[in-house]
Amino acid sequence: MPMTMVTARVDAKRKRDAEEVLRRNGRTYSDVIRDLTDYLAETGELPDFEKRMLELIQERERERKLDLVRYFARRKMVDAEPGLTDDVLLEQERMARFGE
Repeated sequence: MPMTMVTARVDAKRKRDAEEVLRRNGRTYSDVIRDLTDYLAETGELPDFEKRMLELIQERERERKLDLVRYFARRKMVDAEPGLTDDVLLEQERMARFGE
């Protein structure tokens, strides 16, 4: 079977630390990448550890968005005169913050 090369950028210290773990277990990066590639091709799915990583990233993103919602929910709303457009309100806010 023809082989191809896979290249990835990783933090240098993390790579050294990971290589030590691999060395202790008699494995190489190539072994692990081949195993991962085989798993992906055979199952058509991400491994459980990667699924969990994606869940954590999504949870962090949801929390970040909730923090923004909470921040704006606590802000005092600007009293606006009836009939003013959003553009006029934005311009008034800019003027109040930054002047001319």
